[in-house]
Amino acid sequence: MNIPWKKVGKAVSYTLGTVIPNITFTIIFVTFSITIISRYALKTPVAWAYEVSILAYMWTMFFGVGKAMAREEHVVFSLVYDTMSPSVRSLFRIASNVILITLLGIVFLPSVNSLLSKRMVTGVLKMKFSLVFAPLIYMFAEIIVRSIIDLRKNLSNLRQGIDPDEGAHHL
Repeated sequence: MNIPWKKVGKAVSYTLGTVIPNITFTIIFVTFSITIISRYALKTPVAWAYEVSILAYMWTMFFGVGKAMAREEHVVFSLVYDTMSPSVRSLFRIASNVILITLLGIVFLPSVNSLLSKRMVTGVLKMKFSLVFAPLIYMFAEIIVRSIIDLRKNLSNLRQGIDPDEGAHHL
């Protein structure tokens, strides 16, 4: 049996990077609405809604970061970067990717071990912290993989003399 791993990878990436953040963002909106309605219209605050919205926000960020990196829509401070030549910008990108890969590579296994050893639970819903923060490990892994992809691309661009920002949008 020949499994099309590239298609499987894209489907998993789409589900975790697009579908899950859309669901969790919807949960944020719904719980926020429930909080407002229950507090001001029904005069009875709902304790669980705040915790659910915070957890959904965290999951939105943890799962959504890879999509932002892939589209280069993450926050960048490019005041100095924009004044440099294309080859220096490629070197900046290479350096930032090497730093990300190195630092996240160093903290990856200790983070997994720490997460698995957590016995704490959330205040209201009593969810295990290991479940609550599990997407953090996915985020670390995705940033490492996307940084490796970007590193390879930028090394190629540097060798070929291609502007690394051709088609990219920086503020």
